Amino acid sequence: MGGHNGSFTSGAEAGPGEAMAELGGGSSPGKRFRSHPVGTAVLILLLLVLVLALGAALAVLAAPQIPVTPATPLLVLGCPFDWVGYRGFCFYLSRDYGTWEQAQERCSELNASLAIVKDEDSMGLLFRLCGNVNFWLGLHRQGEHLQWVDNSSYSFRDRVHGDSECVYLADRRLMTGNCANEQLYICSKAQAPL
Repeated sequence: MGGHNGSFTSGAEAGPGEAMAELGGGSSPGKRFRSHPVGTAVLILLLLVLVLALGAALAVLAAPQIPVTPATPLLVLGCPFDWVGYRGFCFYLSRDYGTWEQAQERCSELNASLAIVKDEDSMGLLFRLCGNVNFWLGLHRQGEHLQWVDNSSYSFRDRVHGDSECVYLADRRLMTGNCANEQLYICSKAQAPL
């Protein structure tokens, strides 16, 4: 039972008084504590599980939140990388230039169309995203009327300036221009289930 050097002892080395201290029966200083291999393993396993659970919770909180529309409460909807999701639609702002027709073809390759905007708030979002840079939209003149590429009629308060056939966003206004001009463009499509 020599001197106590602060090391852990096995049950074979501990005397009766020391065994009581190990079980919580004594609290006098200098008593040695016995390490339980099974208890230590359980404690380490418990700590590992807690760290993993905390990491998973932080990963969920850090993940981008995907809006779900009220019309589809049981589905989680999302947009591809580099697209902006808003009110059930995904919008893609191109980095390359094309004529109105080329822009429509490129959007089709992305399983989308030139941007169709269904409400004033979505139009406001596109104005904010585009700033003062020009982007083709999926709106064009059919005779006297403006029509989206899905054949629905243009019905917003915003006036479309100009008498050309193809419409683009320009510095917070809707303008018409020659369809053969090359500009950036915006594609849109409905959000899809993930």
